[in-house]
Amino acid sequence: MKRVLVVYKKSAYQLHVVERKDPWLRRLLRASHPDALDWLAAHRVQQRTLDAVVRSLRSLGVRETLVYRERLRPATGYDLVLSVGGDGTVLQASHFMKDTPLLGVNSDPTRSEAVFCAATASDVHRVVRDALEGRLPALLLYRLAVALNGRRLGPLALNDVLIAHEDPATMSRYRLRLGARCEDHKSSGLWVATAAGSSSAMAAAGGRRLPWGAKRFQYRPRELYQGRLTRCRLTGGQLSPPRCLELVWLMREGAVFLDGPHLKHRLRFGDRVTVSLSPQHPFRVLGLRR
Repeated sequence: MKRVLVVYKKSAYQLHVVERKDPWLRRLLRASHPDALDWLAAHRVQQRTLDAVVRSLRSLGVRETLVYRERLRPATGYDLVLSVGGDGTVLQASHFMKDTPLLGVNSDPTRSEAVFCAATASDVHRVVRDALEGRLPALLLYRLAVALNGRRLGPLALNDVLIAHEDPATMSRYRLRLGARCEDHKSSGLWVATAAGSSSAMAAAGGRRLPWGAKRFQYRPRELYQGRLTRCRLTGGQLSPPRCLELVWLMREGAVFLDGPHLKHRLRFGDRVTVSLSPQHPFRVLGLRR
């Protein structure tokens, strides 16, 4: 019997209204505030999609295990991982996966872009069946490895890495080194993105969209300051293995963010961060053609 791990997100309504019983949000719901009511509608859509996934797996004779994404641990012994949510759920699942393929299910296509997802509630039965029978193409996505002062930092990043001050209103100061070239920067932080992550924050910052399977990564400072004393040339570009990017943090406080806000590692003055593209364990996502 095939074994499938289902990683799901909880809706904002489930987390903040049902579980945490936020008094302000409950008050808005009682007052029929339209945006609060949309939270409730989104919650119902998320639950219907998760129910459809479970029904499909059971009709296919699959042994499923459901795990809320915040409680996920390294996934081994499964034939397939299903991510039910949006891109954030795929990113969190990827941090615990090495070689098991993943199929993303967009739980709410009217509200979520979910570019990593190849299925919805309407076609999940067919797409999951094709995945289990090996009929879906697999796209290999290369991830970023981050080291802090020479020690590996956290999981491989599927989307991007942001190095910045924790306060978004504070300028970030750092020394950027690429090979023999070195510059001191003042900016709002530094983006480093994989090919798969090149269509999100990196694209919004002015970077290039790369083919998702490309074995390259790129960097780009955010809002880089250029003044009388500062003329920078390391303003963005692409790198291929074995090249890496090195940064020395020049402020008392800062942070490295891996794939969004949930994985954060604090920086101190003088800390050295190295980012490279990992050739090991490319992430296998099913059903995408990029």
